[in-house]
Amino acid sequence: MARVLHQPQARDAIKAGIDTLSGAVIPTLGPLTGPVALDDANRKGSPELLDDGGVIARRILQLDDRDADIGAMLLRETLWEQRERCGDGTATAAVLYQSVFSEGRRFISAGGDAMLLREQLEDGIQIMLAALQEQAQEISSPKEIEGLALSISGDRAIATALADIFDVLSPHSPIDLRDGGRDLQHEFFLGSFWEGKVPSGIVFEGVVGERIELKNTAWLISDFELDDINALVALVTDAYQAGFDSLAIVARSFSEQIIAAQGANKQMDDFTLVYIEPTGLVDEQEAALEDLALITDGQVLRTITGHSPGTIRRDLLGASELAWLDRKRFGITVGAGDEETVRREIAALERRFALSDDSRRQGLLRTRIGRLRGGSAVVYAPGSSESEMRYQKSVIERTVAAIRSALLSGVLPGGGTALLRCIDRLREAYSAGADPQERAAGRILIAAATAPCRQLLANAGHEAPGIVVDKILSGANGATFDLQSGHIVDMNSEGVIDSAAAVMTAVRQGIGGAALALTVDTIVHRVNPPLAIEPGGLPMSTDIGNIELK
Repeated sequence: MARVLHQPQARDAIKAGIDTLSGAVIPTLGPLTGPVALDDANRKGSPELLDDGGVIARRILQLDDRDADIGAMLLRETLWEQRERCGDGTATAAVLYQSVFSEGRRFISAGGDAMLLREQLEDGIQIMLAALQEQAQEISSPKEIEGLALSISGDRAIATALADIFDVLSPHSPIDLRDGGRDLQHEFFLGSFWEGKVPSGIVFEGVVGERIELKNTAWLISDFELDDINALVALVTDAYQAGFDSLAIVARSFSEQIIAAQGANKQMDDFTLVYIEPTGLVDEQEAALEDLALITDGQVLRTITGHSPGTIRRDLLGASELAWLDRKRFGITVGAGDEETVRREIAALERRFALSDDSRRQGLLRTRIGRLRGGSAVVYAPGSSESEMRYQKSVIERTVAAIRSALLSGVLPGGGTALLRCIDRLREAYSAGADPQERAAGRILIAAATAPCRQLLANAGHEAPGIVVDKILSGANGATFDLQSGHIVDMNSEGVIDSAAAVMTAVRQGIGGAALALTVDTIVHRVNPPLAIEPGGLPMSTDIGNIELK
């Protein structure tokens, strides 16, 4: 039998859950904070150290108090969406969410209308976004990138390494994180690479190491389920007679007979045959084939268009001068693709990226753009223990995501200053309002705009955040507070900056999410509800939801 919770208990319960979850996330706000230690009864070894608000929220699957759990899960979804979109800004979104809900709840409890207040708050979001957009500046120099990275990670070594990487690579270039040693290190790689599975280890027999270098290679790019031995023999013979030193076949699957034939080919000392199966979801595999065809000047051969292993012509194959293969990836250093054609495709993908607001779609487009541009980097995260290694990789991953968004959308004054600069616009818009909801919304938004800066100062140990806020507001337009030095500084000269995309998304997510939560009137608890493992949804095999919002 379902249990129903009405007002005012419902809103009190939601606030309790928001306060609980935000209390775990907000301590990560700012460069002078430490990680949050997450203990899991099912985890063996040391606790997980986290400095990523989105990941912290994602790890919290359920609160013991089912009433409060509703508020925590509403905030959890908001923070994970923020993290997926920008990589950074989750703690800022949590502060905004908590501030708006707390102040809004107080107004509604005094007789205010929740729906009308929500409308006014959503209007205020647009006012703040316009004010933030006016402050945004482009970022390009290594010094600016290093300043942004330092403000996010609080680690000079990470900031310096990432500034060097993004000075060489584009905002979309792939950056791989791996376990390292005692010190942070990074290195660059030329060309493009793909995720792919080698169906048999035969090709690696007798090879020193786990990597094969391929020179003068022909590429068959297809979605075939390859099982025609005669077609394979003809294809190998044709490639060999054409003067290629190796043949790489990309297909959906390879039969046992085809794999055995690869073993027989090992007897040819001057010709190499390799098999590759693309990995990932269907759209990821399709994108991989398209990019591979562009870079090698080949064609994607699909069964649905009438192609088959027995009808392959030499002019349908791609080619590369230098390539490589290991057990999980393959790459091309020098391909035969037309540079102008590749540039046109990159431009088209970048336009689609700019127009997309779906985080997964943007991720796929970013992968394609980076792959077609060529060039990648590997960062080796330092650490003396597994927990420290995971923590360092989490910090680097979050910082990389924020730098990417900043290079594409610009930066804002850091330390919560950009939000403080919205206050004048909010006062101008709401001060003359006669409607109680309008005036209340103005007060709530002004309080929210000051909350991140105050919380940053509190996290850094400053005892008088109000005085610092007043000094920032009375300073020049570029004035901000440097938590590292403890002084008011100029943003442009000192590089105290935040990603514009992260801050603006936090405003949309934090304030918009709280405005919606304020309108929840009734909570309906179901008996034995399924557990939501992923924020914003349940596994496909489960029943729908564990709450109803009215």
